[in-house]
Amino acid sequence: MKKFRYIFLLLSVVLTVLSACKESDDNPPYATTVSRTVLVYMAANNSPALPHQMNYNEMVNAVNSTNLNGGRLIVFKKTSSNGMPELIELKKDQQITLKSYPAGTNTVDPEVMSEVIADVQSLAPANEYGLLLWSHASGWTSPIRSWGQDKDFTGAEREMSIPDLADAISEKQFRFIYMDCCFMGNIETLYELRNAADYIIASSTETPYSGMDYARNIPEFFATTLDLKQIVANTHDAVASLSRNGDECGISISLYDMAKIMPVQNAVKAIYAATPKKSVDISSIQQYGFDQLGSHWSNYFFDLRHYMGCITSNATLLNNLDNAMSQFIPLTLHTDKIWQKFPLNNAHGVSVFIPESSNLQSIYHYDELEWYADVVAPYFFSTSTAH
Repeated sequence: MKKFRYIFLLLSVVLTVLSACKESDDNPPYATTVSRTVLVYMAANNSPALPHQMNYNEMVNAVNSTNLNGGRLIVFKKTSSNGMPELIELKKDQQITLKSYPAGTNTVDPEVMSEVIADVQSLAPANEYGLLLWSHASGWTSPIRSWGQDKDFTGAEREMSIPDLADAISEKQFRFIYMDCCFMGNIETLYELRNAADYIIASSTETPYSGMDYARNIPEFFATTLDLKQIVANTHDAVASLSRNGDECGISISLYDMAKIMPVQNAVKAIYAATPKKSVDISSIQQYGFDQLGSHWSNYFFDLRHYMGCITSNATLLNNLDNAMSQFIPLTLHTDKIWQKFPLNNAHGVSVFIPESSNLQSIYHYDELEWYADVVAPYFFSTSTAH
């Protein structure tokens, strides 16, 4: 009997050890929770191509020379139509592939983005997360490219609409989202993404071909005390100092406190409700959307505060809007001009579309946005004439 008890005890010990080994394999050391994980989501299979390799190398160099303070920088990137996207962790002198995805994966599919975010949260758990969206973008307008661009095997361009982007990232509660892409500092996109992050950094204008200054901002993303205003200032200063051909577009870039967007919505609705519908001379309103030729992106992105001031002179309503915007936009910086020829004299940091300026609301799916349903439609397209 003692012999059998000994054998049973020995088997129990062996099974316990094997079980412990299995748990260790399922929870490798890299799954340890850290203070902050930042995901750079690079939808880089573009036409015209953006400098994905240059920016990636800048990230590598920044990590090699920076203390991430225990944080983790993860890059998801796909650079060709039949390429195999990879989830790569950048460490000092190391680039570690955490996961590979099927060749041809559509990186602007919201389900793919949701899967990648879930993978990052599993493989690189953290107390808080940052997200950097890297690609082409066209603000709320769709179909053009909205956010992201990924060519398929035939060369056809695919995009992600702003509602799809919201579906992919909302409720994830990122500490911050930085948008290294054009025209995302518009009230329509921000309103759609109001549940996605505590703070968003985005540009109302086009952004330079060369992208964000990664050497300056990667260290800031991992600072013990996160200073998002400094990140905004770094980008503005880098763009303002550019002198290379093609990079002289200028910029308007802002920090948005997403917990404060609803008072802005309420202030705009109050102005609409108290103001009889009337046509305005849109040529007199500050725009952000001029390209080098001065026309391609015009009449899409007007300055929200300047527009409100053009449709009402009610000091109380405008003061309410100003107070709300000062809370919503803790910092906005801009160069003097766009493309060195279009002044930004009346730039307040966030754009809006004026429906009566064109018929874009139906052509480019403006009427599918929550800002349209909650704010625009009741004013511009209500059957009621009372204001």
